[in-house]
Amino acid sequence: MFIKELNLFAFDLIIATIISISLAIYGSQNNLEFSGEEIITSCLLLIVITITFAMGYQQRKKSQYAIEKDNEQTITVYRDGKIQHLLIQNLVSGDICVIKEGLVIYCDMRVLESSDLQIQMNQDITQAIKGSQIFCGSLIRCGFGKGVVIKTGSSTTIAQIQKRQGSKLLQKQLILFQQIMTLIALFVIVLVIIWSAVMTEKDTSEVFAYGFRVVEQVIIAIVPVGLLVIVTISFQMAIRRLAKLRFLIKDAESIERLSEINCLCIGLNEVITSKNYTFNSFNDCKQLSYECRGLNSVHLQYCAILTCNHGNLDGTEKSIMDCFKDEDTDGLIKNTKYYVNGIQYRLPFNSSKKYSLSIVEQGNKYFVYIKGAPEVIWSYCNKTLFGKIDIKQTQLFNDQLVNQCSKGLRSIGFAYLEIENEQDLKINENDYEFNKQNFIYLGTLYLNNSLNEQATPILEKLSQQNIKVVIITGEHPETARVICKNTGNYSNPTIIEGHQLYLHVDDQQEVTRLSSVENKLGNWCSQQEIVFARTSPEQKLSIVKALQQLNYRVAITGEGLTDLGAFRQADISISKKHGSLQMIINSSDLILTSSKQTFLDSYQAILEAKRAVNNVTKSIMLCLSSNTAMILALFVYCFLGTPLPFSQNLMLLTSISVDLILGISLAREELEYRIPNRTNLFLFAILIIGCIEAGGGLMASFSAYRYFGFNLQNLYFTRFASAYPVGDQDIYNPQSNTLGNSNLQDNCQYYGEMQNYQWSSPNNTIDQRLIFVECGTCSDMQKQNGYLTDCWNTKYEYPNCLSNSQYCYTAKSSEYASTSFYIVLVLSQCINYFALRTLVKSYNSTRINTLALYGLTISLIILPIIVYVPGIQQVFQTVNMPWELLGSAGLPFCLLLLTIAEVIKWLLRTYVGFQIL
Repeated sequence: MFIKELNLFAFDLIIATIISISLAIYGSQNNLEFSGEEIITSCLLLIVITITFAMGYQQRKKSQYAIEKDNEQTITVYRDGKIQHLLIQNLVSGDICVIKEGLVIYCDMRVLESSDLQIQMNQDITQAIKGSQIFCGSLIRCGFGKGVVIKTGSSTTIAQIQKRQGSKLLQKQLILFQQIMTLIALFVIVLVIIWSAVMTEKDTSEVFAYGFRVVEQVIIAIVPVGLLVIVTISFQMAIRRLAKLRFLIKDAESIERLSEINCLCIGLNEVITSKNYTFNSFNDCKQLSYECRGLNSVHLQYCAILTCNHGNLDGTEKSIMDCFKDEDTDGLIKNTKYYVNGIQYRLPFNSSKKYSLSIVEQGNKYFVYIKGAPEVIWSYCNKTLFGKIDIKQTQLFNDQLVNQCSKGLRSIGFAYLEIENEQDLKINENDYEFNKQNFIYLGTLYLNNSLNEQATPILEKLSQQNIKVVIITGEHPETARVICKNTGNYSNPTIIEGHQLYLHVDDQQEVTRLSSVENKLGNWCSQQEIVFARTSPEQKLSIVKALQQLNYRVAITGEGLTDLGAFRQADISISKKHGSLQMIINSSDLILTSSKQTFLDSYQAILEAKRAVNNVTKSIMLCLSSNTAMILALFVYCFLGTPLPFSQNLMLLTSISVDLILGISLAREELEYRIPNRTNLFLFAILIIGCIEAGGGLMASFSAYRYFGFNLQNLYFTRFASAYPVGDQDIYNPQSNTLGNSNLQDNCQYYGEMQNYQWSSPNNTIDQRLIFVECGTCSDMQKQNGYLTDCWNTKYEYPNCLSNSQYCYTAKSSEYASTSFYIVLVLSQCINYFALRTLVKSYNSTRINTLALYGLTISLIILPIIVYVPGIQQVFQTVNMPWELLGSAGLPFCLLLLTIAEVIKWLLRTYVGFQIL
């Protein structure tokens, strides 16, 4: 299961680890000087990989548990010839399962046996027969049967569809960055191996050993080792912050998708409006109140009460109950028989049909009670309590409905149908065989809508974030218009009714008309103030698709099974733990866990996700900066042949200590609402910040070499130079014919073999000038001393040593140079933290967070420990630094870094031309 946590960078690290272990073994067997360093490197790499995979695995398991803990369905399974009762999530291909009513399927199945088995997928209800397929996410509405599991997990049809929806923006950018960096690494690796083979005189095995060591160094320098842990921890912190705000997020990937949301599709009732509705008025076709109708009022009470979903009353149904309940209501609810052909029958509110329905048996008669959208209920009626319906009454009804709804009132229509014979009650889930035109209209109830107090400020914040709000509601168009205007955020909203959208086109001749309507839908969705009223789930799905075609990242809210199609199409789906069906909750990316929350509160989760991803972007920039500095230092080493300015163990240490600590500290920074394009930010981190840090580090490194007697120009290509080995006690003597090398004989005679000198050699007491000698033409002084033609000469002209240190002109100076580079890089990264705290505002415009104070303190404490503690010095090849070398040469570059960052931020804040970045 760890393979799921791997990515390209992780594979690079594994390759580096394998190379490091191999080199440690090879170096130990052949007494090469780098074997001890490679043992330490391989241990550090193994620790980093283990921690990264463990954290990723733990996070994924936590996310799965958070989503699945409320969904512990058990199912009867025939496996290995035995009957077992398993959690439905533990099914595997080949299991034969017993399917029954109420079961939610989390795999793809093939039906083996069926007894009146009805399957609901999205808004569609189908009759399952032998051989038919049940897709993951389906609900068993009724019946009994058996099925065999054919696909599970990521191989199911739904999972494959979700995979084809594409990667997230940040993920695409990171993948592209990983690919580019890996290609650069491969290019450098090939060049280094070829270059090393050409420039060295070692045998083939050692050439490849040193070549692969450079390969390992390239990978360590090019892979931001700490980034893998930083991203995991940063998203974990975001998940915890969301939990404190009473949001449950499915996984870390959902945080990234949530951060990209720029369109929020929400309903109207109990979102823009509050959950509490109050009675306004009740009108029948003659505008008489229901109290005046005598005996006929009993049907109105039955219709109002018996069509409610008493197991889960919403705000509207609670208001209806308050209007019509009396002392006999509880008994009515308890004793009523909902009966059709021997089967209890009730249809909760269906957003496609716009009504709820109950069929009640009373004596020898059956009554069909229906309530819902008044204009829909009216279309099913041919008379009222006062007579038949004619055109004039229909016009009066419509005028009255529009007039009342234009006051912002919510409207509910009631009707009933009396049926004498049970044979006339043959129905199915999708249609009725009895005449729907014979209902008797009872009247229209109007409820007062009260605006949610938080709606207006939240809508303003969404507008400030450039998040488009699309209202999709089943309310009357005039009601929706008034409520939207009352928020103060809509001046003249465009209202589109559901009947204006064509969705079901079976005739091929209608394709042209469909394209035209789709274009209209796209034009409607592009408007800033758009409201869709009296919509169906099918239309909701089409609206989401239209918005996505306009390059919107869409988040959608919902609670019922009819929203499932739009849920799976949207980029982010949002549901409530209290009030949503379990299948909807399981399909959601974001869940509101508090009963007091409304879907508008999800804006807090969007802002928190933006904060998390923005801060991860800053952490990536921080890591890219130090990696660029190390890569450039490695380029100087590889292609200019200078001693390595920065040891590979210090490279690793920087990534897993300073970068890691400061990167995690950035995860606590506040949200900046508008930041530049991430690609431009990454380029800024590489081309500007990284180059400045590299310049500071190289300046400090070469200053250390100069301090110990080496001119920069004399260091070029010394990594490839052939040298004459010297004795352990030899001391440079320019007056001697052999310059003090005991292995050299007069007249350029040497009994031995020339070798490539390694700057990491443990022999650090010999004067470097002794090693770089060559046989050349004798000087006049040498000729006077008896030499005729060939004499030993120094290969380079060296300056006077600037220090009385015993390490003057020795390879020990490389450890001082490497330590200087490390000091400057740590200080640069601390300054870089301040530069990256904000991406547009000035760094001192916000208060530094507590975690950052700890991070900076720990980073600065680690620095002297690495530099001055004896045992640690041996591990990381550092030395006790004189005060004049403590990064002084690189400090101006640190100040330059902060200055350039602040100037660019000022330009972004001041000039519009820079804001397009």
